[in-house]
Formats: sequence, C-alpha cells, structure tokens
Amino acid sequence: MDPRANIIARMYALLGMLTLFGGLVAVQLGRVHLVEGPALREQGQRQAESVKEIPAIRGTIYDQAGRALAYNTARYDLAVDPSVEGFRSEKERLLANLGRLTQTSAAKYRRRLDGSPSPKYALLARSLSETQKMEVDSWGIPGLILSPKFARHYTYGETASHVVGMVDADFTGIEGVEKRYHEFLDGTPGFRIVQRDMRGRIKSFIGGPTKQPEHGEHIVLTIDQVRQAIMEEELAKGIEAAGAKWGTAIAMDPHTGAILAMASVPTYDPNRP
Repeated sequence: MDPRANIIARMYALLGMLTLFGGLVAVQLGRVHLVEGPALREQGQRQAESVKEIPAIRGTIYDQAGRALAYNTARYDLAVDPSVEGFRSEKERLLANLGRLTQTSAAKYRRRLDGSPSPKYALLARSLSETQKMEVDSWGIPGLILSPKFARHYTYGETASHVVGMVDADFTGIEGVEKRYHEFLDGTPGFRIVQRDMRGRIKSFIGGPTKQPEHGEHIVLTIDQVRQAIMEEELAKGIEAAGAKWGTAIAMDPHTGAILAMASVPTYDPNRP
C-alpha cells in the first residue's frame, strides 16, 4: 500500500474518532444539563449554604442583694447587605454615622463596602459595644446585620471566685456554681442560613429558616458579696498569722442554713484563670 495513502487513511480514522468522541461528550453534556442539571444545581446550592450560629446569652449569677457576680458582655460585628431595597439611598448616612460612632474615617468603611467580594454581604466593623449596637439599631437603616459575640465577666474578680466558679472557652461551666447549674445558666443557640464562597467567606444571608436563641436562666445566690469580701480578707489575715498555706471559712444563717459567705484562700481571678 502507498505510504502516503496509508498516512491519509490513518489521519481520517483519527479525525473520525475525535469527531465521535466530541459528539459523545456533547451528548453527555446535553444529557447532564437537561436531565441531571436541576438536581446538580440544587446540590451545589446546598453545598454553598451553611448554618451560622446565633449564640445564646448565658444567665447572670447574682448575690442576695442583686449584685451581678458573673454576667455576659456582648460585642457585635456589623455587616450589611447592599442589595436590600432602600439601602443605597441610606449608604452615605450609614458611612458618616459609623465613622462618627467609631471615630474612624467614613472613607475606610466605604472602601470595605465597595471592595467586598460579594454583592450581598460586606463586613464593616467588628467588636461594637452594646451602647454602639443600640445606636446602630436606632438609625433604622435597611440591610444592616448585627452578629453578637459574648464573653464572660466576673465583676469582683477574686472575691467569691471559688463559689461562682468559671467557664471554659466554650462557655461550659467547669467550676463552682457555673458548673453545678450549667444546664440552667446555659441557653440554646439559634441559627440562620448563609451562603459562602469557595474560600468560606460569607456571600449573603439567605431569606431562609432562622431560629432565635433561647437565653439562659438567671440564678440568685444566698451569698452576700460584702460579707464575702470581708470574710476573705479576714481569712487571709488569719492564714498569714498562723503561717498556714490555705484555709476555708463558711458563714451561715443559723435559722435557715443559708450560706451567707464561703471563702477559700488562696484564691484566683476567674477573669484570668
């Protein structure tokens, strides 16, 4: 057989195979688009969605006079959905108010808003205080998203620390009243559905199911903070005078058995355990 004819025959055969392969690919793409397309798009949408927790507020621990011994302090992250109807007309007012509220240039927030990778979500400010959050709410600007973050604060530091106890980084009680009554103090978080991009950044808040959190219950102790402070001070003096390493003292109401003060020395500050 003529070598040239042989080469041409092979070329035609190869072109035929490539054409057939391309046709098969086109048929498969058409089938996926028409038959499996809706299901695959729905699956991709679900994979892009995630649940963002709305934290619950842990209950406050009070002494018998109503002094807060342990409570949650809240900080808020402020984001915005620029696609919400009515936001564009309020954009400049928001930037000016936010700049004044945080003593930061409004231009900084404008850059964050205009430079956001998502047209439906832009994080503007972090760690706003409760007072700042209330002022932001009073502006009445549509599209604002305030996400709370909580920390546990112990008002009197070392005083009554062994009684009150402390929580860990997950807000689980691990000592004292915080541990013993954790199931009552601890709330149930809520959630909202969000969309994320490939890097895990929030693209938008979806108008889907949202569950508000159930906050924890408050607890009132029979402990009196003033008596507690006095007892701890006197106990520390007694331990030093006796040359002891530690000591414990308890003051009770003889009529009811209620504990008015319960001191242990040495002590610690649960704010910096």
